[in-house]
Amino acid sequence: MRGNATDFAAVVVLAMALLFWPSIRAGATEPLPPATATIHTADAADQSVRLLARKPFLSNPAAHADAPEIVFVAQQDGTQGSAGGNAQTGAGMGQMDSNGVVSGNPGASNVVVGTGWLGDYLGINRNGWRFAGLNITDANGLSGGVVPGWTANALTIVDISLDLEESMGWENGLVGGELLYYSGGPTNQNAGSVMGYNSLDIDIHHRAEIYALWYRHHFADNRLSIRIGKTITTYDFNNVVVGAALNDAAYDIAAVSSLIFTPLYLSPTQYNVVPGYFNSATGVVTTWIPIKQTYIKYGLYDGNLAAGRQVGTEGPRFNGYVLHMVETGCSWGLDKGELTGKFGVGYWAQTGVLQAASGPVDGAQGIYLFGSQRLTYEHRDVTNEGLLAYFQFAGTNSAFVDTQRYFGCGLTYIGLLPGRDDDSVGWGLAYGKMSDDPALDLGADEAILSWYYQWMVGPNCFLQPNISYIPNPADSPGIPSALPVTLRAILLF
Repeated sequence: MRGNATDFAAVVVLAMALLFWPSIRAGATEPLPPATATIHTADAADQSVRLLARKPFLSNPAAHADAPEIVFVAQQDGTQGSAGGNAQTGAGMGQMDSNGVVSGNPGASNVVVGTGWLGDYLGINRNGWRFAGLNITDANGLSGGVVPGWTANALTIVDISLDLEESMGWENGLVGGELLYYSGGPTNQNAGSVMGYNSLDIDIHHRAEIYALWYRHHFADNRLSIRIGKTITTYDFNNVVVGAALNDAAYDIAAVSSLIFTPLYLSPTQYNVVPGYFNSATGVVTTWIPIKQTYIKYGLYDGNLAAGRQVGTEGPRFNGYVLHMVETGCSWGLDKGELTGKFGVGYWAQTGVLQAASGPVDGAQGIYLFGSQRLTYEHRDVTNEGLLAYFQFAGTNSAFVDTQRYFGCGLTYIGLLPGRDDDSVGWGLAYGKMSDDPALDLGADEAILSWYYQWMVGPNCFLQPNISYIPNPADSPGIPSALPVTLRAILLF
């Protein structure tokens, strides 16, 4: 796969360079328009929560009166899920309008989480400071699978950030950090699922850590950004969940879907390699905007997750285990009234000797692509109600990874029921083809079907019942089909 994937990455980079070169050459010194600068962002700390709250927080690192407004539309700077915006960083900064879909796991898809109302209430959110967070709690009833019965999970993330320009005049600087606490049970293990029907569940059933600690800076009229520190890789790369922030309630999309299965937020072909929720890692991410509505992104991370270390709770190591990620993409339909969409393609490479089930292997590589599209508006120019769709594909040939190929797709309808404009309903499919390594003793493949309805109880609170069906759990051959029912509560503060 190394040769094929490398050739693929080279072709992608060359194609993008040829495509963008005329515009880059003609407008290399032309800054992005002050009020419409478009940056793709990719923060996916917890894609389950859709950040609401249309009013920009004065202390929001992405919103200050003097800075150009940056609309994070795809996934690029890592601030919207990661850390990269000046004014409106979309789902990542918790600045979205209440109309839309809240990510089913905001801790996996958004770099800056929550809405900030608690920080406003406590008087913290001023002079560049922003205090916010979220809590997600769910209960799961399982029929079939390995161990039928009930499990529960709870996740709390507290986020604090400081806009250095607003607080001390340090132009284009932003720092942020997050604390994570999780407690739960063997939810996916009981179902026998390799890919995971519940994205909140983690292998370690009690976890407390510094989830993020980073500094981000914009350069070259916001065309270039660098973020360094401890971050969640899935905020910046392969983040299909992040929607579009167009600063108009009729068009904003906080999240493309609120499905709860894990593959929506982290590709199964990257499990135990790419840091994300809950194992964040230290690294550097650089994002370049050659022309509006396009981006090229490169990340270099501590790769010791693949060496079996808990990088989320341990300090960075520089011992030959390094993860490289590169992604490019574009968005379209950003003018009001148009059908918004985005597309991205990426390549990753892990270095070092990895211990696969059948013996040591030299590194691992893989590719992925994703896209999303608004299909309809129910009331154009009035609300953002309507139909959305997404797709995902990923592949690797590494013997270190259980899932060799992955495909996912889903549909979301915002405002399906009369008088419930802020609710959403959705369906999704995740399908993975497993490794045929006899030492793993896995099933041949696994499919997860999922349906949900997300009910907005209040401006910062959501209830979400979810039904999943796994006809062929792949943790080992012969596991009975599993039917989990989940009730999830999401509180943003």
